[in-house]
Amino acid sequence: MRFAICIPARGQMEVQTAFDLAAMVGYMCKATDHDLDIYTAAGTLIFDQRNKLVHTAIDAKCDYIVFIDADMRFPKDTIMRLLAHDKDIIGVNATTRSEPVKPTAKNLQIEEDGSCTWLPIYSNVMTGISQVDGIGCGVMMIKADVIAKLEEPYFYFEQLPNNNILGEDIYFCIKARDAGITTWVDHELSMEIKHIGAYTYSWDNIEKKI
Repeated sequence: MRFAICIPARGQMEVQTAFDLAAMVGYMCKATDHDLDIYTAAGTLIFDQRNKLVHTAIDAKCDYIVFIDADMRFPKDTIMRLLAHDKDIIGVNATTRSEPVKPTAKNLQIEEDGSCTWLPIYSNVMTGISQVDGIGCGVMMIKADVIAKLEEPYFYFEQLPNNNILGEDIYFCIKARDAGITTWVDHELSMEIKHIGAYTYSWDNIEKKI
């Protein structure tokens, strides 16, 4: 199989992310016979970068698109662990990288008045994998044939009521859901993911919710 590792960046990659990427590529080359392509797209509009990277991966006839953001930390067997679940879309529940630290995976709750509430998902009290309405693209694997079922743009910002913005990653997950494609999160892998900011945030910064 051919994997497109897609890294949107605003011109720089964190050194620790580059280290983890090198370790993962080395591991994949030694332990598997899969083909790996690495692509990046620079710019300031993250949704535009992600859309361009999808096109690049499809043109290269890759079987899987693996988004890894330029400020993430992840174990070397990340791709193999996500691949083992055999899901159309699966990724991790990374934390945000600023205080207050929050999960990025969410479920959508529609209220009686028609308004929407996004409910955070706490991977630190869960195991295995579960279906979710939306996850971030910090570490996300997508089967390439999913893209053919979606209309462009695949990623976009959407203005919501009260001046809120629907991020490009949740936009993608909702678009996939509307096309009958489920998004999944690996809770155990999520606990090994870190998000680099001025401080390197992880699940150690979130209090357990029981």
